[in-house]
Amino acid sequence: MKARSVLSWLCRLVTAAGSLLVSAYGVYSYMGADFARDMLAMGMFCALPMLSFPVFLLSFKSLRWSASLHWILAAAYLAVYTALDWRTCSESAYCVSVMQTLLQTLTARPVEAVFGVAVFNLAALILQRKAR
Repeated sequence: MKARSVLSWLCRLVTAAGSLLVSAYGVYSYMGADFARDMLAMGMFCALPMLSFPVFLLSFKSLRWSASLHWILAAAYLAVYTALDWRTCSESAYCVSVMQTLLQTLTARPVEAVFGVAVFNLAALILQRKAR
């Protein structure tokens, strides 16, 4: 086996573990969610992470589609998480700007995990292409 093939499989293993943890976090957040205030935003906040592992399973059929969908999930999750953060801080009147809220949300662990899964899935795709 070539080094690139091994690195590609290692990236896929990290993606598998990360997407499983992200999906588990989605289930965990669903159990504690308050759907009374904003059902759509909270539903997306819980559902988007839960889709991470099924999207990873798609990589066995098409790694390119899986990588693309992980990036779409990451961007959508960042948008939903930022909207919920903005709602929380605006009610308490401590928001400075939308951009600062977005950047602060980008450093949250769940968002970092979703983007990490997307990065490792893309790395596996790039390494697999060069290995061929």
